[in-house]
Amino acid sequence: MTFANDPGSPGAPGTPDNHDAFGRLGPLDTPESRRNRALRRSAFLAVPLLVAMVVTTFVVTEADPLTQKSPQAAKVAPPTAQIAAKPIPAHESVPTKPLYRVPTQDRVAFLTIDDGAYKDPEMIRLLREAGIKPTLFLTDEYVKQDPGFFRKLRDETGGVIENHTLDHPDLKGKPYDVQKNQICATSDDYAREFGRRPTLLRPPYGNHDENTMRAAGDCGIGRVVHWSAEIRNGDMRFAVGDELRPGDIVLMHFRKEFRADIRSFVDETRAAGLTPALLEDYLGR
Repeated sequence: MTFANDPGSPGAPGTPDNHDAFGRLGPLDTPESRRNRALRRSAFLAVPLLVAMVVTTFVVTEADPLTQKSPQAAKVAPPTAQIAAKPIPAHESVPTKPLYRVPTQDRVAFLTIDDGAYKDPEMIRLLREAGIKPTLFLTDEYVKQDPGFFRKLRDETGGVIENHTLDHPDLKGKPYDVQKNQICATSDDYAREFGRRPTLLRPPYGNHDENTMRAAGDCGIGRVVHWSAEIRNGDMRFAVGDELRPGDIVLMHFRKEFRADIRSFVDETRAAGLTPALLEDYLGR
């Protein structure tokens, strides 16, 4: 089966009080000594300049994980629980883009789990044993029921908690202020509760409009994430074709059928020769 919503995120070292770089000027202040000091100072200043050039070259040429092949990406990505993302101020606006799948040559697929309505400690074991690091798009009203559960799920699986609004409304068509409250208030809560401000939003039902994108950006969200495959009741459906492709983003929910849905994800990724990977590792945290 197929479904819609797939269209194809200070200068050189100084010296205090204007002292000479090698100490105060000595009593033998001759033209020759001044020339020698100038040469030594030039050589001294050239070293940090050379280091700066090397560092700059390295940074500019470092591979972009979205466009460069990184065969070891899924293996070497550090657990999210150990590396916190740089906090984003509550209302710092950032450019927001929609995302349906990740353009990568790596043979990876990404599992995203929505809402948090159903909770079972077995979920943590299933994800951990399958080696899956999920992106958790959580609805705030469900998080408030048991934040400790989701903290433990994140920490023990290496997953990341992202934004799925306060109470799961259809955002499309709603005024900007309403949408901004749904997104910003959720991010504020998660920053306090989990120590990291979300950078991704999944709008409920996949519905959004221009107000959604503007409000998301004003709340520090960099990507509005959709999906290219979905699991329901142990059955996976694809936007294109009949198998997973590298870079596919898979949607599932916190439901009683969680075990069957995880089984489906594991089977489909293996059948396609793919490895589960953490979405944020390919987008930047």
